[in-house]
Amino acid sequence: MNFATYADTMARNYPERPAMSDRTREVTFAELSGEVDAVANALEDLGVDAGDRVALYLPNSIAFMTSYLGAMKRGAIPFPINMRFQGEEVRYVLDDSEAVAVVTHGQFEDVIAELDVPSVEHLVVADGDRGHSYRDLVGAADKRYDAHPRKEDELAELVYTSGTTGRPKGVKHTHRNLQANARGLVEAMGWSQHTVTLTVCPLFHVSGLNVTTTPLLTVGAENHFLPQWDPETALETMAVRDVTYAFFIPTMVIDMLEHGVEGYDLSALEEIGVGGSPMPKERIETVEEAFDVTLLEGYGMTETTPLAAINRPDQAVRKAGSIGPPAYEVVDVRIEDPETGETVGTDEKGELLWHGDTVTPGYYGMPAKNEEAFVERDGKRWLRSGDIARMDEDGHLFVEDRIDDMIITGGENVYPREIEDVIYELDGVVEVGVIGTPHDRLGETVTAVVVAEDEVTADDVEAHCRERLTDHKVPRRIEFVEELPKTSTRKIDKVSLREEF
Repeated sequence: MNFATYADTMARNYPERPAMSDRTREVTFAELSGEVDAVANALEDLGVDAGDRVALYLPNSIAFMTSYLGAMKRGAIPFPINMRFQGEEVRYVLDDSEAVAVVTHGQFEDVIAELDVPSVEHLVVADGDRGHSYRDLVGAADKRYDAHPRKEDELAELVYTSGTTGRPKGVKHTHRNLQANARGLVEAMGWSQHTVTLTVCPLFHVSGLNVTTTPLLTVGAENHFLPQWDPETALETMAVRDVTYAFFIPTMVIDMLEHGVEGYDLSALEEIGVGGSPMPKERIETVEEAFDVTLLEGYGMTETTPLAAINRPDQAVRKAGSIGPPAYEVVDVRIEDPETGETVGTDEKGELLWHGDTVTPGYYGMPAKNEEAFVERDGKRWLRSGDIARMDEDGHLFVEDRIDDMIITGGENVYPREIEDVIYELDGVVEVGVIGTPHDRLGETVTAVVVAEDEVTADDVEAHCRERLTDHKVPRRIEFVEELPKTSTRKIDKVSLREEF
């Protein structure tokens, strides 16, 4: 089944129901389906064939989704480009994917046109002057298109990683991956045609594309897109649109708390989902009280489409700091010693490995990386996550840290998240990132980079840590900054922190 045909199904089931809105327009499911078919026809008329790669260099918008679904319906492989990429970063992704077409917005058309990538034959521009006009192509094309048949294990989309630790990698998602991810999330969350969501996480990232968008399309839910992060606009949209579910990166939730949620009618809001990075335990209760909702942490990777583990609204027991039980409907989990490959026991730390229907078949054009990322265990192919985690006796998972972020100081392994959680307990601390910095004798020393209100001092941080942590985990260096660097998906950028300090 071609995943894009869900647009047809929802148009038949709920033709006049609102499907999507952005900052400029709204469409019903009937209108969405018609525009998707027009895009598919237009791409075919341009000469885009099944299997060709189509790049989407667009902000969160209806045009993004109609281009994405239209390309997929044609049988082509859509892939978004990180909107923070410029110049050579965009060129690399276009070259790597061998894209034949790019759909972009007028404000970005010069970036694409000036790159002159050999494989790119077609430039489609929304509200611009170069290439083919999106509006003209869609306006002239037939609003009916029979989806190109695709098998479950055929490639449906590429999603490129953000490239914070090297070149961006094109992660392959099949139609099976998208189906399993949607099914697992819909079942876990109880979503339906009555769900109303806000999508402010970028659609070039799996959190925007495959948490709140493609799964909710399969049940006819209503989706409202914001093109960029702004806490005030997010709160206003949730209030005006009666949003029932929204997914955020933890730093976004902190931004909204800092802005203040008083004065916004969020009575329709039932749950907030968070993922992408750990939510400080000390903030969970604060968030739930401020928003009067249940906050549900989950876990995923671009390589798991992203569903892998999730806390559910009807879950009998929720544990602070847990990403929830594995989503056993679609994945299996293994926790093993990263050195020996042997499984670890209950509450013992090891690397998370994943196997199942949401797990990517691999990276596009990167056989060496595939060899590194996957291992064979008991006749199954397992994805190495690079995350250190443990599972308690109730089957709840707790991510301790990234293997790459682990600090080795004086021969001791130290996990930054444990220290960050302790520092977050201090009143006045807004954000913190803990990293290892070079030390002549210890190899690395624990360094805390803190955003805080004026009354918090380095002595306060050190004293609190000494009360709660063993000596080798106490930060030897404490730096205060006005803002922590963020990645394109609003995560704290540990790579940049290590470069700076």
